[in-house]
Amino acid sequence: MLGALRKAVSSWLGLAILGLALVAMVVTLFYGQTPGPAGGARGSVVVAVGPEAVTEPEWIRAVNLALEVQRRDTPQMTLPDFVRLGGADVVLEQLVLSRTLDLFGREARLPIGRRLVDGEIASLPAAQVGGRFDEAAFRRFLGQAGVSEEELRRELAGELARRLTLVPVTAGLDVPDRLARAYARLLFDRRRGVVLAVPFAAVPEPAPPDEATLVAFWKAEPGPWTVPERRRFRVAAVETERLWAEAEPTAAEVEAYWKEHPEEFGGMPFRRLAQVVLPDEARARDFVRKVRAGEDFARVAAAAGFAPADTDLGRLSERRLAAMTNEAVARAAFSAAPGAVTDPVRGAFGWHVVKVLAVEPPRPVPLAEARADIAARLRQRKREELLARRVDDIEDRLEQGEPLGDVARALGLAVETVGPLTADGRRLTADDRLEPAGHPLLARAFALDPEEGPAVVQDGAGRFYVLEVAEVIPPAPIPLERIRDRVVQAWRERTRTEAARRVAERVAAALDRGEDPVALARTRRLPSPEKLDIRRVDLSRLLGAGQAVPAALSALLDSPVGRARVVADPGRPAWFVVRPEAHEPGDADAAEALLPQVREALGRTAADELAETFARALERAVGVVRQPGAIAAVKARLAGEGEAP
Repeated sequence: MLGALRKAVSSWLGLAILGLALVAMVVTLFYGQTPGPAGGARGSVVVAVGPEAVTEPEWIRAVNLALEVQRRDTPQMTLPDFVRLGGADVVLEQLVLSRTLDLFGREARLPIGRRLVDGEIASLPAAQVGGRFDEAAFRRFLGQAGVSEEELRRELAGELARRLTLVPVTAGLDVPDRLARAYARLLFDRRRGVVLAVPFAAVPEPAPPDEATLVAFWKAEPGPWTVPERRRFRVAAVETERLWAEAEPTAAEVEAYWKEHPEEFGGMPFRRLAQVVLPDEARARDFVRKVRAGEDFARVAAAAGFAPADTDLGRLSERRLAAMTNEAVARAAFSAAPGAVTDPVRGAFGWHVVKVLAVEPPRPVPLAEARADIAARLRQRKREELLARRVDDIEDRLEQGEPLGDVARALGLAVETVGPLTADGRRLTADDRLEPAGHPLLARAFALDPEEGPAVVQDGAGRFYVLEVAEVIPPAPIPLERIRDRVVQAWRERTRTEAARRVAERVAAALDRGEDPVALARTRRLPSPEKLDIRRVDLSRLLGAGQAVPAALSALLDSPVGRARVVADPGRPAWFVVRPEAHEPGDADAAEALLPQVREALGRTAADELAETFARALERAVGVVRQPGAIAAVKARLAGEGEAP
């Protein structure tokens, strides 16, 4: 994943385009549980997109959410790591791309009808029960996300416009066989060579540094001993026991619900029904005549063009059938005898003929048995209503400038002070080390603009809180006198690493002069050299199996024959000197079998590059202006980089 992230920095659109995954804004807003629509953030501008802008708080919020997703694959990933690997750059370009495409779509007046948006809503997993759209689930989803249906529809319409913009650009690309065949043969190129390891331990331990050297090193390499920006914030949970006590239903409310909803508790008769709807009365009466004469209802319906699924109404009450058709149809169906068909009844779309398949008499559930279920339903409904009113009340108070402390006292909320913590959830200990100390609202605290005051936010589980940034502590280096031993140890490791690299470079030069690898290793007291024999397709299989590819193998394939190269392998305390000695072109017959996969991969790459070119042209058209100073400042703060005194 980290390799893909590095690659995305130079080909950022690949991350956004692949699979047409241009739903970053929808995901951020409706699955990431952000405090509000991304476009509504205020703060300093990092990128101007025509008349609109990507702001600093918006970018920081999106980076924190992207980091949360990244940690599903790499739990040890910190915010500074994510930024240094280019994650913040990728997120920013996604935001710019999304805003650019939105502007272009509005200017082009792309036709996004309500039905298209309805289809997108129905496909949201959070709005489904058993794979089908459910209105109640959809309403719960909106409540948990803290957005209105209109806001969701606007965002989905924007996503559809982005699709309509990019699909025609990338569709229908074809890769010629000649090009695909050439790339397929490269996969079977064989390289043979030799590798020598130069361990860091192969060079002597350096002498202790003098004071000037140590101070210069501490100033030149501030990252390891710079404490990133930290924030202290205050939190008050909106959902309190006092609030929930108000949601407890009374016995009278439970009984009233039971009486008003007999359909839910077996207090009404049900019937299993089938129906056909015919365009005119004459055909409907002919249908009734045939069935009453003894012909099978299903067979007559099939002859009229109805499949069994078209005629089956299932188990219904009279009230439900009336809602689906009209009162006259329902009255006729519930007046007919079991097994009978009704006379034709006119409806909105034609003439209804209903057959009664079975009759279920009322089987009312006693109030005593239904009481617990009804109480749970009413309790949940009242909680949602009370919570919505409480959130509205708090937001009104905050908008009028009421301090968090006053709001908390008025509504009986407990205020907790958290931190100071870094953006990736660490606190500074007494011995100047950063240790894990996360908080569910950490990402929200770093997304808030401190100057805007407290705000109502949600955590990942949809619970509401009032959040206020109380203090922002900028990045700062730890004084040298407090961490002298650590800085000395870091200097020794760096000095030894650089010395080992110089040894490796001398070994590489000796190999290029034709010296024997075995003799070189023996003379310099290095581990014995290893022979390498590899094809690109072998590396692809390693990657496909989820295994790390040693840097020496990659260097063997990428370096000219006869030229030694020094490479590092992250996590291994050694330099590696790799010298390719022979190259054997790939086998054409073996490459032929991979031709379809190679053509497909090249097609994706070509589509990404074409889409990126198109997106850059759109940026110029709408007027995208990046603020390098502001971008660098945000990245430095997120990465925990500060200036040493």
